[in-house]
Formats: sequence, C-alpha cells, structure tokens
Amino acid sequence: MSSTNVNDKITLIHDQTMSTLRALALPPFPAIYKKYFDEIFDQNADNILREMQIETEPSFSNHDDLTRYLDIAHRSIESFVETHADISHVADLQKNYISKASKDGVDRCVNFVDGLSELGHNMSLELKKAQTKINDLNHELEKTTTQLTIDPLTKVTNRKGLINDLSTVIKSGKKKSLQMVLLMIDADNFKIINDKHGHVAGDKVLYFFAQTIKSVIRAGDKVYRYGGEEFSVLLNRCDNEQAFIVADKIRSQIEQSHLMYAGKTIKMTVSVGATMHRAGDTYDDFIARADNALYRAKNEGKNRTILED
Repeated sequence: MSSTNVNDKITLIHDQTMSTLRALALPPFPAIYKKYFDEIFDQNADNILREMQIETEPSFSNHDDLTRYLDIAHRSIESFVETHADISHVADLQKNYISKASKDGVDRCVNFVDGLSELGHNMSLELKKAQTKINDLNHELEKTTTQLTIDPLTKVTNRKGLINDLSTVIKSGKKKSLQMVLLMIDADNFKIINDKHGHVAGDKVLYFFAQTIKSVIRAGDKVYRYGGEEFSVLLNRCDNEQAFIVADKIRSQIEQSHLMYAGKTIKMTVSVGATMHRAGDTYDDFIARADNALYRAKNEGKNRTILED
C-alpha cells in the first residue's frame, strides 16, 4: 500500500472521528479524540492498515514509557559508578591511614590490623548502600517494563506482550510441534453494545471479558488483549481436545453471564477460534490459522468455538 493511500484512509478515519465528536457535542481533547479514533479505526481499518499500525504505532504510543525506562537505566549506570567511586574512596583513605602509620614493627602491625578492621566495616556499609540503590532501581525497572506490556483498560497483557511471548515459542518450535494452543476470542456484535449502552458500558464489557477468561484458564496460561474487542489466549501443555474444552468453557461462561450497567442487563456472547502449534510455524502462520478458525465461527452463526487442526 502506498503512503498516499495510507494517508487517505487515516484522514477518512480522522474525519469520521471529528464528525462523531461534533454529533455528540464532545470537545476533541486528546484522550477523548483517541478513544473515538481507536474505535472507528477498529471498525473500518483493513488488514494491511492494521499491520502497518502494529509496525509503527509502538514507537509513538509507548514513547513516554520508553523514555522513562531509559531514564531509569541511565540512573542505574550513574548510581553504579557513584557507588563504586565511594567504595574506592574508602579504600584509598584506609590505604593512606596505614601508609602514614609508625614504621615501628609493633605499632605498624597494630595500625595495620586496626586499619583493616575499619576498612572492612566501611566497605560493608558502602556495599549495603549500593545494594539498596540497586534493589530500588531494579524494582522500578521491573515495574516500568511491566507497564509497557499491560493493556490499561482490561489489565491483561497487550499485543506487544503476545509478540514477545510468541517470539520465544517460534524459536523453540522450528523443528518440532509444541504442546501449545492459541485461541482468538472476539466479542459478537460489540458495536451494538456500544451503540445501545454507550462506550463506558463497552469498556466495562471488555474488562469483564478479560477477567472471565482469566478465571477459566490455568495459572500457566496467559490472556492478551489483541486489539479492540478481540483477545488471545496461549494454552500451555495442552492438546486439541483439552483446548476445545477450555475454549468452549470460556464461550459458555460469557454467554451465561449477565452484566448489569445503569440498571440494564447487557447480554454478551463471543466467538472462539483455536489452533495447535505446528513445527516450523512462523508468528504469522500461528495467528492466521487461529484467525481463520475465528472467521469460520463468525460465519457459521457466532457464539461458537471452532478448532482448526
């Protein structure tokens, strides 16, 4: 797709977003604009545009988090250098203290032992200070890294996290199939829920979906928000039969649930596509096969689970 075509499509989505905001009498503040732009993008973007979004968007959407991450890393290096400078300074002081001591054998021996004792004590204090700084910075780094891969709305891992996790799977599964199943789960008629109950209700439905999926899968499995109203699940140590049972339990549990919002009951269903890892699968192969199963589930009437062998 040429850059001109991409710009035209994005401009069209922008125009639709502004029209929606005007119709709802909402000011185009960045947070409000992004919310409606993302929804219209999810509804209208084709696969090529979505792929280009994945390739280009993280560098913008995660810019603040990445900047913070790099800042913490920079401070870690500075702290390491500073701490080791402190330790070196203590050692130099003790060296000077010992070297200036009396040349007399007994006095020199006493001063040397005293100096070593003090040096050990001071070095211990500096090392404890260094370890405290390192621990604090490690904790901050871990927290920031986690934030880079967590979807803020549903509190589950985002697509970036799925890409990271699957990259490991793809490497280890080049020559052999793995006991791993990928589920693609998509809300049925989600636009109707948004139109009928409002976008706040839609957000609550997405959060409910994520938490319901988490409640069904095992501790070693993982759920991701793939985008919009679509979720992915990686099931580990699982065969086709077990995968179908888990996938259909997710579908059934959502169908049987009734979410209350503003005094009204929101009925929800999902369609599920599932596929097992095959030896030599690329990331695209694995995703495409699960997507194809999901497409079949939608075409065959929705609210059903399809397993692609």
